[in-house]
Amino acid sequence: MITISNLGYQYVNWEGIDVKRFQGSGDFLFLFFRCPTEVWLNGTYHLVPENSYFLYKKGAPQLYRRLGKYFINDWIHFDINPYDNFFETLDIPFHTPMVLADNTSISEMISDLFIEYFDTGEQHEMIINQKISTMFYKFSDLYHFSRKNSAKTAKYRRELMEVRKKIQNYEHYPKSAEEIASDLNISTSYLQHLYKEFFGISIQQDIICSRIERAAQLLHGTGYSVSEVASMVGYENFEHFSRQFKKLKGCPPSSYRKK
Repeated sequence: MITISNLGYQYVNWEGIDVKRFQGSGDFLFLFFRCPTEVWLNGTYHLVPENSYFLYKKGAPQLYRRLGKYFINDWIHFDINPYDNFFETLDIPFHTPMVLADNTSISEMISDLFIEYFDTGEQHEMIINQKISTMFYKFSDLYHFSRKNSAKTAKYRRELMEVRKKIQNYEHYPKSAEEIASDLNISTSYLQHLYKEFFGISIQQDIICSRIERAAQLLHGTGYSVSEVASMVGYENFEHFSRQFKKLKGCPPSSYRKK
C-alpha cells in the first residue's frame, strides 16, 4: 500500500532553494526538477538538467539546491508498506537523475494525483494507492523506453499512439501503411518497424482487426446490409472483406449476423 504524506505540483520557490535533510525526510521522495538543479551525489554537487526525475530512498540524505534563481518542481513524499522491493522490481534506480523522452504522461498523472490528494471519500486512500502505483509502473515503461530510444523516436511514438487511437476508436480507416507514412513524412518501412516495435502488431494487421471488429459490431447491432457494412469499414471489394472477416471471426459475415 502506497500512502502520500505530502505532494506539490509545479511549485515555484521564487528565491531559489537549498534543501539539506541529512537524515532524509522519513519517507521516500520522488522529484521532478522542472529547472536545472544541483544534487549532492558521491560527495559533491552535480548539475542535473531541467526536466529530470530523481528518487530518494527512505532514510537517505536529501540535498539539492538552486541558488539565486527561481526553483520549480513537483514532489511526492510517500511511504510503502510492505515495501517488497517495489522499485527494484520495476528497475527504477534510486539516487540517479532520470530523463524521459516525453514527460507528458507522467506530468498528467502527477497533476491528477495532486487533485486527488486534496479530495476526500471512503475510497480516497485506495484511489491514491492505485493512482500512484500506476504512475510508477508507467514511469518504469517510459524510462526504459527512453534509455533505448531517441527523442525523435519518442516523437513518432506519440504520433503513432494518436493514429492507433483513431484506428481503435473507428474514427479513421487508413487504406494502407503508405498513407500513414506519407502523413508522418517517413518511409513506409520505417513506419512498419516502429509500429511493430511499439505495439507488438503490424500496422496492417491492426487496421484489419479494427475494421473487422467494427464490422462485427455493425452486423450485430444495426440493420445495415452486409455490403453496406463492408463499405462503412473501408472495404471497396466485398469478396476481400468476406475473406478477412471469416479468417478472424471463423465464419462469413452473413453467418455471423444469423448467429
